[in-house]
Amino acid sequence: MPRMVAPGPAIGRGFCGSVRAMNAKKIALGVLGVLVLAIALVLGLAAMQPDTYTVARSRVVSGTPEQISPYLTDMHQWISWNPWDELEPTSHKEYSDPASGVGAWYTWDGEQLGSGRMEITSIAPDEVRYDLHFLAPMEDTAEVIFTLAPEGEGTRVTWTMNGHNSFMGKLFGLFVDMDALIGADFERGLENLDEQLPPA
Repeated sequence: MPRMVAPGPAIGRGFCGSVRAMNAKKIALGVLGVLVLAIALVLGLAAMQPDTYTVARSRVVSGTPEQISPYLTDMHQWISWNPWDELEPTSHKEYSDPASGVGAWYTWDGEQLGSGRMEITSIAPDEVRYDLHFLAPMEDTAEVIFTLAPEGEGTRVTWTMNGHNSFMGKLFGLFVDMDALIGADFERGLENLDEQLPPA
């Protein structure tokens, strides 16, 4: 009758190593599967976000619509209260000639602010509209609207921005509250505008 021979130490070590390798492979595949599902979920949620966005803030400021209008229709005066320019006042800027009225524009280019162009498209006693074109760090376009309405001893200025929500914008919006982020800049800008105007 043949004698049973117990597996040697080398065979045992090889078998254990194979089991560990198989377990490590299963864990790696499991982690990879979870990551793929998470990425698919994030991309799916981004695709479901609205195709357009609107950010709006308003504030009652000193002065009449006539006193406020030059700060909206003259690009040189726009810079005096622009909330972004104060973040990088050394950014390079160029202006149309003339720099006020329908068709007037200015461009900016900075390390922090990126680059872009804004042009006045229409002016009315109670409303000014602009085309805004961001070039860097990401290209995008938006429409900016300021409306003016007398209220009490001042004027309610409403600053609105409407734009198309690109897929990258939708993705970014899942992690950052864009309304709060841009809205805070609008609020700071309207406060700056109020400080430029004579007291009521």
